[in-house]
Amino acid sequence: MSNAEATRTAFVVGAYAAIPSGRAAQEEFYTALADTGYVTGIEIPVRAGSLDPDSPEWLAKTLAGRFPDSVITAIPDTMRALGSDPNFGIASPDADGRARGLAYLRDVLNQGDQFNEVAGTQVITRLELHSAPSRIAQVEFLTESLAELMEDAQKAGIALVLEHCDAREGDCLDCGVGPGEKQFLPFMLDVEACAQVGVPITINWGRSVVESHHPDTPTEHVAELVQRGLLGGIMCSGAGGEATQYGPVWGDAHLPLQDDEPTSWMTAEKVGEFIAAGEGKELYRGIKIQVPSDADIPTRISMLEHVHAAMG
Repeated sequence: MSNAEATRTAFVVGAYAAIPSGRAAQEEFYTALADTGYVTGIEIPVRAGSLDPDSPEWLAKTLAGRFPDSVITAIPDTMRALGSDPNFGIASPDADGRARGLAYLRDVLNQGDQFNEVAGTQVITRLELHSAPSRIAQVEFLTESLAELMEDAQKAGIALVLEHCDAREGDCLDCGVGPGEKQFLPFMLDVEACAQVGVPITINWGRSVVESHHPDTPTEHVAELVQRGLLGGIMCSGAGGEATQYGPVWGDAHLPLQDDEPTSWMTAEKVGEFIAAGEGKELYRGIKIQVPSDADIPTRISMLEHVHAAMG
């Protein structure tokens, strides 16, 4: 490894939130991300049980050699599964539901290992998992599951990181909006489990705001993780209290910066505070925002650049 590689700051973009449709346009978008000079990883969603339902081989070859810090996120399939299987998840008190969650993530780790083999180089370095199921998750089962998955992760050469999502017991008082979308474990219970096993925690700005309805919560979460030595990633993704073209009121809609979406609570100032709270100790930082569906590729990149500039 060269000195430049050793000191590189991993920068991950949740491209699936902003990517155009069609393979040719997608290839152009990935090339534009690589050409920024700072994007070193892609957050790859698992959908329908696959890293790319159409062609994981195409995706592996497309990302190879350009995005060595990529991470898998299990959140799309986790939420899909919960729609018909409310006991599904690695923090489930239901033994069968927890077993299904574990089996799913073991399969994802295996797919990640195969993905890297097809790419011919390391592309995927981490798997973001979550403290599902909604409303009924329990910390002791999350702790047990994380410990069980550690060996599988080591075999695959892919590290685990838990992404905190909006909790069933958030900090919102008298906001009149009701619970968030995911309603997983509260932040401090995620911390309790991860501290016991040594799994870092990633904070998504928007998901912490959906939980609390307060723009300072993400920074507070990051500061707590720095103090405990558990900081994983810092992801900039907006949220807000009004319905938009991107999603409903207080939805996990990955709103752009307020400069590009006036209803977004994610301002340049709040992004700067969020990043500063990490004290440079994050394993990776990044962006995940939606863009207008009809936006051209330069516009998509420009909206990402606006967030990047705010990150300092």
